[in-house]
Amino acid sequence: MTFFSNGINKEIGQYLRRIRKEQNLTGEDLAKKLNISQQQVSRYETGKTKLTFEMMDKMLIIFNKSWRDFFNHVIDKYDNQRLQCMIRNESIYYSILEGDTKKMW
Repeated sequence: MTFFSNGINKEIGQYLRRIRKEQNLTGEDLAKKLNISQQQVSRYETGKTKLTFEMMDKMLIIFNKSWRDFFNHVIDKYDNQRLQCMIRNESIYYSILEGDTKKMW
């Protein structure tokens, strides 16, 4: 489950960075609006720090984006990646059952 958690944090961060740049805001500009450090903005954008619901809501308001915008982009992309991973794991599982360990790697 850690893989998925890390993956979604990175996906959220990439979304936030893209929106920030589209709106011509620097990390420092966003940090001032949120009353946090620029380093904290960077940690959110790289997925190193998980966002709270409240902080995400503040960012969406600043970016003039809705939760629907956020979910449509991030969750759809995340679900596609997760599905691909599940498919790969399933093919590995079947390779093990068939006794063909060469297909696994």
